[in-house]
Amino acid sequence: MRLDRGLGARLAVGVTACAALVYSYSAGCAGGASPYSLLGQPFFLTDGTVTPGGGTVDPGGSTFGAGTRANIDPCLEREDRKFVRISMRNLAEDDFIHYFVAFVAFVNGDVYPDGAVCADDIATYTLFGYDQIDDGDFFEFGSYCIAGPALIYFHRTGQFQTGPGALASAIGPAQGASATFDPFFNSAGVLVPIPNSILWHNPGTGAGATLQVGPRRPSPCTSVIVGGFPDECRADAFYYVDETDRINGSNALGTGAGVRVPNEIQGAGCEAGGFDNDLFTSVSQLLAPSTTTASDARGNEFLRGGRIEYAFLRVDTDPPFPQLVWRVSDGSGAIAHDFDSRANIP
Repeated sequence: MRLDRGLGARLAVGVTACAALVYSYSAGCAGGASPYSLLGQPFFLTDGTVTPGGGTVDPGGSTFGAGTRANIDPCLEREDRKFVRISMRNLAEDDFIHYFVAFVAFVNGDVYPDGAVCADDIATYTLFGYDQIDDGDFFEFGSYCIAGPALIYFHRTGQFQTGPGALASAIGPAQGASATFDPFFNSAGVLVPIPNSILWHNPGTGAGATLQVGPRRPSPCTSVIVGGFPDECRADAFYYVDETDRINGSNALGTGAGVRVPNEIQGAGCEAGGFDNDLFTSVSQLLAPSTTTASDARGNEFLRGGRIEYAFLRVDTDPPFPQLVWRVSDGSGAIAHDFDSRANIP
């Protein structure tokens, strides 16, 4: 396990000869079962049932055949399609946002046939700040177990700030009607090596330990769940805090609380009850198959070569609506998903 930048020193790490994927199912080590065969699919990837709809897959062209949703070898992708541009803004006037976001990417191959990463591009990911999980190794991130070969980027390891006045995984309050942008994911957006999954999740260690409200699964790489899966849609994702990183509002989950969870995030499968009824993809936002266009992207998908604009809100209404919203576009600028209309963001 190559957690070169010290991420493993600050999070719980599990490396076993046989482990489970995703919140967490273990079938023991009989027969040397791989994570892929245990679950029939990789962690956080789509279920593999999507097939081409009659178009021609042309990795060098600007468009793909109508109705086609298929993955191609990531090594054949154009360079611009190996990234997604991300920006984040805060529209809450009285609150700092302290968020916890991880990008999870899988290396394309036998274990992850739909992995987004060409093995030749791993250095691009580690240079950005992703940590590498080798084939055969397992990494515990909060409630989840990630099996290699994979990479994970946990933004600023969830730190609120790096020093006095220097925000890290946090955004200052809006100034009246003017949004405040993240110091890293700024208004121009940052080019991020493309992940398979964007996961908003406080792992409950390090900087997140004192803030955590909802439950998380202990030892996900080794535990066996009996009697169903815990509700990941109500696990902590981000917080409204003051300048000293104390929660603003109640510690209870729900309207008026100082904590937000995946079912309050636009584009997370939890929101509106999920998009494909797939337990293992319901929490995160997912990379669409390579040939997907803005017009046929599913509600929880972003696109290669495109842009994601995130906006944090604090508007408690009944019925509630997502308090982290996104606008997703493809490489041409065509809008796949616009901000939830109830957020009133132009």
